[in-house]
Amino acid sequence: MEVNVNCYYKSLMMLIFQTSPRGLFLSTNVVVAFNPDFLTKNDRVFKVQCFYMEMERRIQKEIQISMPPPTMHAKQLNMPVCKYEVLDGSPTGPPVYFATVGQMVYHKWTCDTEHENTFCMLVHSCFVDDGNGQRVQLLNEKGCALDKYLLTNLEYPTDLMAGREAHVYKYADRDNMYFDCQISITVKEPGLDYCDVPSCPDPPRRRRSNIEVENATALALAQVDYEDSEVSSDYIMPDEAIISLNWLQRNFDMRITELCMTPIGTTLLIFLNSFLFIISLVSILHVCCFRTSPKLENMKSTAL
Repeated sequence: MEVNVNCYYKSLMMLIFQTSPRGLFLSTNVVVAFNPDFLTKNDRVFKVQCFYMEMERRIQKEIQISMPPPTMHAKQLNMPVCKYEVLDGSPTGPPVYFATVGQMVYHKWTCDTEHENTFCMLVHSCFVDDGNGQRVQLLNEKGCALDKYLLTNLEYPTDLMAGREAHVYKYADRDNMYFDCQISITVKEPGLDYCDVPSCPDPPRRRRSNIEVENATALALAQVDYEDSEVSSDYIMPDEAIISLNWLQRNFDMRITELCMTPIGTTLLIFLNSFLFIISLVSILHVCCFRTSPKLENMKSTAL
């Protein structure tokens, strides 16, 4: 006898995530029934679980990376050769060697170099000297002018050129004037189109004196003051602006500047000259004494 059994099943699926070990649980209950309406003793319930483990594998490899050694590029740069000129009226005028009070001249500082767009220059610490121990400062250590009637702030048309026009002036009782300026050369920063120039305020005007021209003992400017109602004025330097030099500074420091030598080199040169002078003097005295001694002996023998 054959019995036909019809099976009916129901299932409910659940998903569970697990971290240890990492994976996914798939769980479901399967109910096998022999009757669609009633539960009998022959019915069965099966719980089915499936675990899918998550595979995790870390792969690492240590790689040591070192930078290549820097390449040294050595290049000898010749320093620029600088000069100072006093030109007639403009930067392109002829040189001036003799001038009259009130004449318009152009003070020009230039430096020549073989390497373009490499150096920057700064003119600073300028003094004017009468050659007899009195000097007045025109530019300070930053390159800024101190008196607009003597020399105003310089202009820098190029990286290695500076200049400014000014009227000729002189010491009241001196015919010659000596300008002493310093030029600083620096390497231009890469990527800059122009060199940095000093940012200076407008220089003031030193105080004015009412002393007559024949009694003036400082600088007298022959420049017309158009701002005042006076036709012409004499500008007298204040006493605190005049620096007096002693005998050593007049005869030693200025010689160092003219010879372009350091103090040590100048001292060695003076010592060497003194030593040669003493040796020469001793040699002359020795020769003279040596020549006179035979004559004395001859005179003694003749007398005997």
